Amino acid sequence: MKRILFLLLVISLGTNAQEQLIKVNGNNYHVYLKGFEGRKTGMPVLIFENGLGVGLGNWDTILESLAQAAPVFAYDRAGVETSDVQYKMPTINQVADNLKSILTTLQIAPPYILVGHSLGGVYTRGFAGLCPKDIEGLIFIDPADFTETKEDRNVLLRDLGVAPKRIDEMAYERLKKSEVDSLHFGPWSEGEVLKMLRQTDFAELNKLPLPNVPICFFIGGKFEVPPERWSKDFNQPAFFALRTSRDMERWKKVVYASGKGGSLIFLSTSGHFVHRDDPKAVIGNIKIMIEGLNKK
Repeated sequence: MKRILFLLLVISLGTNAQEQLIKVNGNNYHVYLKGFEGRKTGMPVLIFENGLGVGLGNWDTILESLAQAAPVFAYDRAGVETSDVQYKMPTINQVADNLKSILTTLQIAPPYILVGHSLGGVYTRGFAGLCPKDIEGLIFIDPADFTETKEDRNVLLRDLGVAPKRIDEMAYERLKKSEVDSLHFGPWSEGEVLKMLRQTDFAELNKLPLPNVPICFFIGGKFEVPPERWSKDFNQPAFFALRTSRDMERWKKVVYASGKGGSLIFLSTSGHFVHRDDPKAVIGNIKIMIEGLNKK
């Protein structure tokens, strides 16, 4: 079996692109690789982390173009799409261990530029903190805000005129545990992990070091919530605008903290899936980071 997997690996890395299932520690993972032919030692690889319960196909607007500048690797976490379900909670450490095992099996050595969208931004921050020496760049695409505290959100709601009692009720509703959904365990469990991290103000991430690498944030500025889903407790468009503004202020501090600079890119016509709404902007700015690292 190991020999068969090795042959599949050789085939996948030696062709233009390969999408396949690979077995790692007894579990199958859906992976995509492109641009590895001719990779030289020290050349960074782009590693993509999907949003909550989303498959790697959501990157199809940018992977092919980016593979012209650097090798790309994308995958589906356990229980998502065709990757096997693991009945373990996808904590920061668990996801990082799985990813590290996949990369080791595929012989994809560091350095890495991590690209995380939505919840994938949280997992990207976790992997970077657990393996800081492997990282050459960090890219967050409209991430779940791992810098926000419960008090930050409470202040936001108070400023929008929400009564204190209702703020407490909303916090409970947002963070309460839900019944186990074994049929959709992957997406359900990822949502539960995000709740657990929010309950502690992301303490698990905050204790991890931030690699001294360039950091880029892409922020979608397009308000996408349909009127039928607007809150009855506050002005939903005003909430989006104010939250986005305050998120950006905190994210700027993350960029400054790296010591290697970076960028904060606000795209007013893009929604949460920035890489789908404005792929040219995402591709162009990621290539700028790659070019800068290659000149070191």
